[in-house]
Amino acid sequence: MESDRAPFLSMEEKAESSMEGDSNVHQTQRQRHPRYILFYALIYLMASWGCISLFYHAYQLLSTSKSAPSLDPEKPPKTVPTSDPLNICNCGTTIQEALSLNCVYDSLSAAWLPPYCRDDELTAQFERAGPGPNGTWNFFYDENGTMPIPKAEIAALGEAGGSFWASEEWHAAHCLFYWQKYYRMRETGVVIEARFDSLHHVKHCTQLIMDPGPGYFVLIEVPVVMNSSTEYDELHLSHTDLLCRKVV
Repeated sequence: MESDRAPFLSMEEKAESSMEGDSNVHQTQRQRHPRYILFYALIYLMASWGCISLFYHAYQLLSTSKSAPSLDPEKPPKTVPTSDPLNICNCGTTIQEALSLNCVYDSLSAAWLPPYCRDDELTAQFERAGPGPNGTWNFFYDENGTMPIPKAEIAALGEAGGSFWASEEWHAAHCLFYWQKYYRMRETGVVIEARFDSLHHVKHCTQLIMDPGPGYFVLIEVPVVMNSSTEYDELHLSHTDLLCRKVV
């Protein structure tokens, strides 16, 4: 008696089952085939990109090594020899010579300066930072402050080695604005002239600002120079000298 629960399949049933199984496998493979193509395409693209990137970086490395200066002590890198310091700010000895060198009188430095030593924008701000009308400063022929002197005549003093008198407030402002000039060098490209490019100038300004004395109405003598290439001490009187000046 045949039972519906026969544990084994007949040969015909096995064949039919095998055909159905093969059909399912082929159908599954056909369904997965596009995914395999996309997967391998991505791998190919990533590998290609890696190779391109590797060759590019290798090329950059070789180019950099060729352009880099030689570290061989027997073949030092070439430099432009120069014997002049970078803060030479000389406008000659006469106003005519100064003008031929493109120099102008700079009120911030009380000197004639060539273009590469001037910060014209900062000097214009300095000329509007005083206590007078529209920020002007007061200058005098005499230490008593009784004879005002115009800016045009101050500029002419440079040729004769003359000087004018200004308040200690002007002197303190000169120090503070030179601090700005030093900071702005990275943007303006100008140089600080040797006249003020020293630790002595920094210490002098520090002392003046921290201990200004009896008041900012002390008058001090300010020389006008044509050549700012050397340190000039007359503008930087000692603190004791400043205290001895007349208070107006």
